[in-house]
Amino acid sequence: MGSTGGSTVTLRRYGSPGDAAATFAVFQAAVRQTAATVYAPEQVEAWAGPPDVDLTGWDARRREAFTVVAQDGEGVVGFTDLVGDGLVDMLFVHPRVGGQGVARALVTAITDEARARGLPGLRTFASRSARPALERLGFVVVAERPDNAVRGVVVPNCEMRRLLQEDGRRSGRESAGG
Repeated sequence: MGSTGGSTVTLRRYGSPGDAAATFAVFQAAVRQTAATVYAPEQVEAWAGPPDVDLTGWDARRREAFTVVAQDGEGVVGFTDLVGDGLVDMLFVHPRVGGQGVARALVTAITDEARARGLPGLRTFASRSARPALERLGFVVVAERPDNAVRGVVVPNCEMRRLLQEDGRRSGRESAGG
């Protein structure tokens, strides 16, 4: 991918030893730090869940999906999952590398995979904290979800889509709105 904030970030498929713990740590940091800027503490706690979960199920879900991991010299700094018919199930970036192009690189990787599969587009359920970045990457809001609940707590989000036909034959590496 290149240099981001002084360190080189590379992308690879999920599946190396330690990936379950490393990606879960990124998820926890992103929710507890980044999302905490736009959600109330009880919403953050419900979404993040317990910090000491059994990683067996987490690992199985990452392995079942097309999961891409971003890594720098200090370890895993982000990941995303592409599931089934184009659902971007997870897209999380560690706060220490936020705004450095990691999310863009991850979305480019799954966009390329979606195109290779012949999928018409991507869709996701985006948090308030992820929405601006996804809009810059060409996603549009198709539905607000003000009543979305996580562990019995309302954590509003929105459904977003990106139609790949509109991208034509672009590589996905070009800016899609910013």
